[in-house]
Amino acid sequence: MKILITGGTGFIGRTLCPSLVSKGHELCVLTRSVIRARRLLPREKLRFITDFSQIKPEESFDAVINLAGAPIAKRWTSTYKKKLLDSRVKLTERLIARLATCPHPPAVFISGSAIGYYGPQGDEILAESAAIQPGFSHELCLAWEQAALKANATRICLLRTGIVLGKQGGALQRMRLPFLFGMGGPIGEGTQWMSWIHISDMVRVIHFCLEQPALQGPINATSPQPATNKDFAKTYGKVLHRPAILPMPAFIVRLIFGEMGEELLLTGQRVVPTRLIEHGFSFVYPELELALLAIEK
Repeated sequence: MKILITGGTGFIGRTLCPSLVSKGHELCVLTRSVIRARRLLPREKLRFITDFSQIKPEESFDAVINLAGAPIAKRWTSTYKKKLLDSRVKLTERLIARLATCPHPPAVFISGSAIGYYGPQGDEILAESAAIQPGFSHELCLAWEQAALKANATRICLLRTGIVLGKQGGALQRMRLPFLFGMGGPIGEGTQWMSWIHISDMVRVIHFCLEQPALQGPINATSPQPATNKDFAKTYGKVLHRPAILPMPAFIVRLIFGEMGEELLLTGQRVVPTRLIEHGFSFVYPELELALLAIEK
């Protein structure tokens, strides 16, 4: 396939692009920095653009993978909220406008979203049809999904991604050092749910979406076995052979991170990948301890 990718130098993209190239796909990657992209990504069967205007007028793509977006895990000031929205929604709108001028539409449009779509939740198990709770994370994901759904005449997959685990980025990279020094532990009461997915399974989910013509709409990209924050901390400490008993009090989280800490750290979602399982997807790392051991080996 000839595939257009945004967000190719991000945490997921850095693993996804080499995987796609190894399968024989030809990639066109939108990036802000060609120098950085050349340093991080393979060069064979891959070209870089810095603006959609660099797509040739006669050019079409078999698939589009839209993963671009500013990092979510920062304090949500009004200015940063606008950046989060613009980097997802406005870029997606510009992408779709450019695709509309291509001679042929892509067969599939895979667009990022997140389990934040469901808003702050409790213990209820959440499939793709679950009711939502209000909050900025829901508003952000809803706007992003609505923008992606404007891609007419193509199959659309909306990846509601959980916490992606891997050594080279994401949440685990930030958590690792405190845990190694024996300073890890639950956040707040630790009863909030963490719906996670190993980076290798995340990449496999994207391959699966490319290859399964019947799969479309919202797709929970999470392991079938979410964990509470307390169990996550305990398991990670076990894997690293470190104690994980130092909690971070909720008031400290609110003081440092504000609204972001309240929505993303002190509450969570108990999400399950119902549609992936219904379509026959098999996880290599369904269990948290297995996933963490593979990362830390």
